[in-house]
Amino acid sequence: MNTKQPILTISVAAKLLGLHPRTIMLYERSGFLSPHRTNTNRRMYSIRDLDDLQFVKFLTHDRGINLAGVKTLLEAFTFADKEGVHLKELLFPTFKAKELI
Repeated sequence: MNTKQPILTISVAAKLLGLHPRTIMLYERSGFLSPHRTNTNRRMYSIRDLDDLQFVKFLTHDRGINLAGVKTLLEAFTFADKEGVHLKELLFPTFKAKELI
């Protein structure tokens, strides 16, 4: 299955993640993800988006990191990945995204 294919609406994604749709919208406004938009402007999420949202939920709910801290961490992970360092796995080795579908 193509993990980047947008297949889920925000309500389905929210239910699978145990989040409110408004929380997902907040994460989007914070720049943590950019869901696909249909011709009618509906948000559609991929499995990869769900994995990213699970990690943001882990950081905010389980680790108590605020949104500004999450944004800084995600930027650091992106920079480190470009340099060949898998910082996310080094800092959070216990995080494993669950298969939600």
